[in-house]
Amino acid sequence: MVARERFVRKADWVRFLDTGALPDDLDPDLAASWLRSRDSGVLPDRLTAPQVTDEVLQRKRTETAELRRLARAALLRARAMLKDTGSMMILASPDCIITETEGDPGVIDTGRENRLQIGGNWQETSIGTNGIGTAAASGRPALVHGIQHFCEEIQRWSCAAVPVLDPVDRSLRGIVDISGPTDVFLPQSMALAMAVGDEITQALARLIGEEREVLYQQFMGRRARWQNTHMILIDRRGAVLHDTRAVWSNQAIQGGAIGDRREDDWASEMSDRFSGMDGEILRRDGLPIGLVLTAYRGRRTPVETPSGDPFDAFLGTAPAIVRLLEHARCVADSAVPVLISGETGTGKELLARAIHDASAQRHGRYVPVNCGALRADSAAGVLFETDGSGSGAVAAAHGGTLCLDEIGEMPGDVQPFLLRVLEDGLTRARSPDAPERSEFRVIALTHRDLPRDVAENRFRRDLFHRISTIQFRLPPLRDRTEDIPLLAQHFLSQAAAEAGRRAPALTRAAREALMAYPWPGNARELRNDMQALVLFCGRGVIDAEDLPEKIRTPAAPLPRPEPDERTRILEAMAASGGNMSATARRLGIARSTLYTKLAAYGLTRPED
Repeated sequence: MVARERFVRKADWVRFLDTGALPDDLDPDLAASWLRSRDSGVLPDRLTAPQVTDEVLQRKRTETAELRRLARAALLRARAMLKDTGSMMILASPDCIITETEGDPGVIDTGRENRLQIGGNWQETSIGTNGIGTAAASGRPALVHGIQHFCEEIQRWSCAAVPVLDPVDRSLRGIVDISGPTDVFLPQSMALAMAVGDEITQALARLIGEEREVLYQQFMGRRARWQNTHMILIDRRGAVLHDTRAVWSNQAIQGGAIGDRREDDWASEMSDRFSGMDGEILRRDGLPIGLVLTAYRGRRTPVETPSGDPFDAFLGTAPAIVRLLEHARCVADSAVPVLISGETGTGKELLARAIHDASAQRHGRYVPVNCGALRADSAAGVLFETDGSGSGAVAAAHGGTLCLDEIGEMPGDVQPFLLRVLEDGLTRARSPDAPERSEFRVIALTHRDLPRDVAENRFRRDLFHRISTIQFRLPPLRDRTEDIPLLAQHFLSQAAAEAGRRAPALTRAAREALMAYPWPGNARELRNDMQALVLFCGRGVIDAEDLPEKIRTPAAPLPRPEPDERTRILEAMAASGGNMSATARRLGIARSTLYTKLAAYGLTRPED
């Protein structure tokens, strides 16, 4: 509530100091502030507010850098608008330290006499009732006029202050204040302060929305590659935006904001809070905006199966799968590089983890690197952490496995750099705890035909031979139809357990319909559909009529596209920054046709 400008006389203030009797005409918010000021031991004859040290001021300016940036336009307007008006605009931190002043130069100079200046501490506990301190203490706008101030020397000022609240969690982000000498104070000062406060709040809301959109995009890019993994997305304010197990979603973590902590300290603390899940800082324009926590990275417990064989987590009885797993068991305990290829959703990452868990490297870290996201100017940071902390992928993989995900999407100018990294194994870390040379196993994953890319000079031949001592190609689900009922029932049981329900059974008609569908998204698509069935089917049996329409009435298969069309689609996607509408226009086809071709090629559709 805005404090009403009620008539308070000097005698009322004196009587309160002598007897504690509050004037009847004093606004309730200000009456409460007078009581807090007295109980805090503030001396009414205090002349000035305390001034914080330069070190504290610098810290406060750093903490409020975002608020000051968003308020900058309003402050610049105030410089011109309040010139020669006898007023100034003030921006203060949540704990009432003044960080910015603009307006009438003469008033700004006069304010220094009471330290109504940058670095002044205007908490109620320091200088008694005042606009800045009372707005912060009450959480409401405060108009403090003349005698209504607690300290006599400050009664020559009138102040209209508005708290700026976070649009998400309603926490105090700062205070906007208009102050001036009582005899020339502008009657519209409170309206101006409230307008500026609303402007900053709206700017904050837009910024938070933009950052969250970027976070979700980055998160989904990682989620598409690590669908079997528990993942949690947290923004820099400590809000959990998404939890794949729906335990923490839409909750705020107490003390979870990054604040003025070092990025690594924040990530480490969040990791500790969530049972050692590994944290990856997400950035926008180089600045940290959030964190994704994953359960698969770092030192983790290998996947447990009843037999104790990690490869038993890879379900299937099709001859091609049985042979592939037999060969994988044979090479698991060695340290030779392995290249795993296959369409999207065939289980490349699951096989890579099984190889790691069955190997001599299972007690080390399993460190994935998204090769498609590497750029010439960022590769060193990802692989080595150029701050020298030793937490880069190369040092982290020492004694474990370095998984090069989507290596076929790596830009050509980064490939020589990666080859040198794999050849020398140097960590480039300055940390005394980090090894100078990292020993690790390389497992590379790709959905591309790398031998063809080598032949067409799209992938370096020497790098290909460095990563492909052993090659496994996972067959698509349409080539192992006998495994579809087994996988479908397994996914139903998993989804039912997570939802706290009994797993439904598939009828013969449902199993036959599943086996007849081509599954362009392979096991990933099958799992997603089974998860949806558990949620939407209330019966204990799933029949063919319960299946998605795409499975009940499959479209006629499209003719196999031309061999070079896949490359043209990828090039158009890269040129369009992953935007599907722009990609379709560049190719001269409808967006729906583009999605069909993506499925035919086994390409992952990025988020628009």
